[in-house]
Parts: sequence; C-alpha cells; structure tokens
Amino acid sequence: MNQAQEPKTHEGADEASQTPPSSIDNDAEKTHEPKDQSIPAQGPPPNGGPRAWLVVFGGWCCYLSSYGWLSSIGVFQTYYEQTLLPSYSSSTIAWILSVQVFILNGMAPINGKIFDNYGSSALITIGTFLHIFGIMMISLSTEYYQLFLAQSVCSGIGAAMVFHGATNAVSTWFSTRRGLALGLASSGASIGGVIIPIMFQRLVHNIGFGWTMRAISFMLLGLQTIALLSVRSYVNHVPKPIDAMDFLRPFKELPYLFNAIGCFFTMWGILIPFNYIALSGESAGLSSDLALYLIPILNGASLFGRVFPPWIGDHFGRFNTAILSVTFGAILVLALWIPAPLSSSSAPTIVFAALYGLPLGCFAAILPALVGQITTDVRTIGVRLGSTFFVTSWAGLTGQPIAGALVQRGAGMGDMEFVYLKVFCGVTIFLGAGFLAASRVSSRGWGFLERA
Repeated sequence: MNQAQEPKTHEGADEASQTPPSSIDNDAEKTHEPKDQSIPAQGPPPNGGPRAWLVVFGGWCCYLSSYGWLSSIGVFQTYYEQTLLPSYSSSTIAWILSVQVFILNGMAPINGKIFDNYGSSALITIGTFLHIFGIMMISLSTEYYQLFLAQSVCSGIGAAMVFHGATNAVSTWFSTRRGLALGLASSGASIGGVIIPIMFQRLVHNIGFGWTMRAISFMLLGLQTIALLSVRSYVNHVPKPIDAMDFLRPFKELPYLFNAIGCFFTMWGILIPFNYIALSGESAGLSSDLALYLIPILNGASLFGRVFPPWIGDHFGRFNTAILSVTFGAILVLALWIPAPLSSSSAPTIVFAALYGLPLGCFAAILPALVGQITTDVRTIGVRLGSTFFVTSWAGLTGQPIAGALVQRGAGMGDMEFVYLKVFCGVTIFLGAGFLAASRVSSRGWGFLERA
C-alpha cells in the first residue's frame, strides 16, 4: 500500500468533498508543509489510479451502509407506527430516528479529530462493529427503549464513524478531482436509500421483522468487509492536542455564521419528507405498497442531485447553485406537496418525490463545498466543517419530533392532515435559502451574475 502522503487533510476536507479544483485545493498543496520535521515531506495526492479509485469504491460501500441506511428511515417510521409500536405517537417514534440524524452530524468534530490523529482504519473498524451489532439488536427489539438504544445510539454511533472515516479517507487521495471522487462515493447513499426500503418492504411480510433486519445487516456486513479491505488514508497521521476554541472562532466571521444558520434551517426542513412522505402518501389515498415506494423514488432521484450540481457549481458558483437548489426544494413543498392530497390522482405525490430528490441530494453533497469556499486556510477546514455539522445536528434532532407533533395537530383534517408539517418544512427551507444568500452577499457582494 502506498504510504507516500500529502500533508494532513482535515475532516472537513472530506466533505469539502464537493469542492473539486478550487483555490482551496491549490492552497492546500502550497501551504501544507509539515511543521514536524519527523514527518516526511509529502507529494501531491495521485488524483487517480487503481489504488485511489479502489478507495472511492470502498467509500461508496460505506456511504451505502451509513447514509443509505439513514435515508431509509421513512419505512421504519411507518412500520413502527402501524405495527411494532402502535401505542406510541408519531412524534415519540420520530425521536428514535431523529437521534440517528443528530449523532451522524453531531459526531463530526469527534470523528474528524480521531481521523486527523489516527486515520480511517480505526473509525471504520469500530464503526462497522457498532453499526452491524446495533442492527442485529434491532431485530430482537420489541420495546421502545430497546429500539432507541439499538437503532439511535449503537447503530447511530457506528454509522457516523463509518461515514466520516470513509469520506475523510477518500478526500486525501484527490485534490483536483476531489469533487468527482466524493460525488461518486456519496452516490452510494442514494443507492442504499433505494435498496434498503424495497428490501425491507419485500421481506418483512414474508420472513418477519427480525429476520428482515438480520438480512439487511448481513448485506451491510458484506459491503463493510470490502470497505475494511480497501479504504485507507493517503496521509500520515500524527496525534495532536485539541483546542476547543478552534471550533468556536469561525462563528466570528459573518459569511461563516450566516452559512451555518442557513444550513441549520435547511436541514430542519429538508429531511422531513424522508420520514413522512410514505405516511402522507397513504393519507392522500395511495396504497400502502405504492406509498412505501415513494422513499426509493425520492432516494433514486437524489443520486442525480448528489453528482451533477457540485460539478455545475464549479462553473456557475457553489453558493449560487445551492441557493437556487434549496429555493427550488421549498417551492416544491409549498406549491406541489401541500395541494397534492386534493388531487384525485396519485401523480402529484409521485412527481413531488421524484423532483424533490434533486434539491435534497444537492444540499447533502454541496454543503461541505460551501464551508470550503469561505475557508481561507485549508488547515482549519476540518474544525470549521465539524462545527457546521454540529450546528445542523440540532436541526436533525428536533426537526422530526416537531413534524410528528404537527401531524398530531392536523389529526382529523382529512386529506389535509399533514398540512402543518408541510408548511413547516417549506418555510424552514426557504429561511435556509435566505441565510445562504446572506452568506454569499457578505462574502462576495451583490453581484449575483458573478460566480460565487
């Protein structure tokens, strides 16, 4: 295995992922001279070759196992409400799933520091064990607290370690082609979001909930075996102490502060359809089978959002692309998803699922690139991205339970039972677009025809 390396790339550089050839990459190669003379001088990353692309494939497996699993939460919300935990409210059940989102984002600073100090192997090895063990424990769970501990805590921590370990590792092998590499790796999340819900729906009625979860865990174990053999960081890792203030200093910068607030509001709303599109589809008159297929449709469409917008952003401007994409998502929610139940056809709901995947995938893919663009020193991008993810983790934690409470508020309204949830979803996404625009203006001015 090639041990030649580039100076250390921080966690954020991973997801700065979507920041292909940019000034950040160039700065990294120019300014990242190791200060510790015991660390050998590093050459630039290979930006390709069999070993590098093998790491991308291993990262793809990790994305499918971690974020693809998270993208399938809608089928669990539906199954838990209707079958496994019928005595619990929608809002209470949503806490199981929202804590998963919180942990995946909230552990970014911790996992980033572990990666900076020790590389990807420890993260992915421990993460794989916790993730698979957690899913196996879900298969044995019948009580709320059991599901919470297994799915939210154990599997959630494991998936977070797998996700951050893989994305950081992939980014160290690329500079000029980093966006392409991480875009391809992140497409695994979309594929997982298609496969897992369909697999769950097909198996749960034939072999039962327990064996369905075991079958999913064995599939993910196979993928993680590939990842364990293939994913390695390209750089040497030397442990360094943590300065907690490093995570707070960026908020003194207006572009960074506005971007973090914009990401919070966008995340607050944009993940809600993951959880409730199937339930709202059934409420609108779709059959239960067709309603559950809305989740794979949404995730399948997000594949295009994850791959193409970051590439477009390199030419049109990443903030410009993100603002337009997020605004488009808000319009879809308010103009299409809200009135969809009033239609005598299922077409509006299906069209919404297909179109909404584009802004959803774009935001997930381009968020790291936005942080990268307003970062002048690439050596600080790890803590800056970790702080942004930590902010968005609180949106992930509270968004789904709020949505569940809004569903209860709309109970008895017939076809418009989910209207409060949808309004909350659309308005928060719009607010997110507004703060992203404020970040763009504070960093680049009002020239909206300018690439930014």
